[in-house]
Amino acid sequence: MILQQGGVVMIANLHSANATFYKAKSKSTVKSSTYKERVKADRIVMVLMLLGTIAFAVFGM
Repeated sequence: MILQQGGVVMIANLHSANATFYKAKSKSTVKSSTYKERVKADRIVMVLMLLGTIAFAVFGM
């Protein structure tokens, strides 16, 4: 990226900024969910779907 400021042409060094950002971002690792966490999340979604179905049946069309 070329920036012109007061008749002087400056070249912005975006590559080093991007490299620093990706380096900082890559340090964080995502922990995989356990079986119990997946079962709990699945149960929550199923209850929400059941409540949504009941609400649609009662208040819908």
